[in-house]
Amino acid sequence: MGRGKIEIKRIENQNSRQVTYTKRRNGLVKKAKEISVLCDAKVSLIIFSSSGKLEHYLSPQTTMVEILDQYHKNSGDMLWDAKLESLNNEIDRMKKENDNMNVELKHLNGVDITSLNHRELMALEDALDDGLVNIRCKKVSLINL
Repeated sequence: MGRGKIEIKRIENQNSRQVTYTKRRNGLVKKAKEISVLCDAKVSLIIFSSSGKLEHYLSPQTTMVEILDQYHKNSGDMLWDAKLESLNNEIDRMKKENDNMNVELKHLNGVDITSLNHRELMALEDALDDGLVNIRCKKVSLINL
């Protein structure tokens, strides 16, 4: 005698939902292992629970990168291109910002100021004057303690 069919809908009772999730997750992992061993297939299984916990299975002697590369090659879908491009753009932006700050630091130290025009030299002088005033104020406050 077979099992009765159940209606596929969200289980409202949290304890029952967790038990069902655990049993079905274990069943999926078992099936993934079986198909990997019996059919010599490369299998990758990734499951995120509703709480965000990660469960995964990988076939022996394979890596996630190999499987994802094969998926990309066969399907043409790129899973992380947009995110990767966004991160690369952010890295490039931060590198430029870092370079600009290094140049500004060199200028504040009096190095490589020959390339500055009159207006930039005036701004640099004002920044150095403000810094000097702040340093003197801090020095006086420390002496008065």
